[in-house]
Amino acid sequence: MKSGDELAIRFARVARDLGRDGAEPARVAMLVSVKPDASMLGDLYRHGDNDERRAILRALPLLDEAWRFGELAVEACRSSVTPIFEAIACENPFPSLYFSDDSFNQMVLKAVFVGVSLARVVGLRTRLTPELSRMAEDYAAERRAAGRTIPSDLALLGSRA
Repeated sequence: MKSGDELAIRFARVARDLGRDGAEPARVAMLVSVKPDASMLGDLYRHGDNDERRAILRALPLLDEAWRFGELAVEACRSSVTPIFEAIACENPFPSLYFSDDSFNQMVLKAVFVGVSLARVVGLRTRLTPELSRMAEDYAAERRAAGRTIPSDLALLGSRA
């Protein structure tokens, strides 16, 4: 059995062995100790359930040479599963540290769109750019034109909503 297969089996068994409440921290610790490469981590993510995916995303900033996992993190931002999106976008320094401006801006606007508080986005103030402010203004204008409410979080982006 390959080491990636062994890790996948151990990773999946954690919830059964420790219970759901202790699974995420145990999985994060496991990933930090194993030091997976991008391919191995990508396989775990693609084949994992949502709890396993959340643990992987929470572990990213703790992994050696974390920047290697940027593609996986950006992909996670595309998830329509809110807890998966929150695992990368909220209380996680990875996007602030490693996302391009475009990827970071898209993540922030998606957070506003899905109703995730921007106060939960680590490093937002240090990553605020004129482009992100412009995007927030455009979004507010679209909402206004459609007769919809303007999310109050847009003010954190410099929007005059």
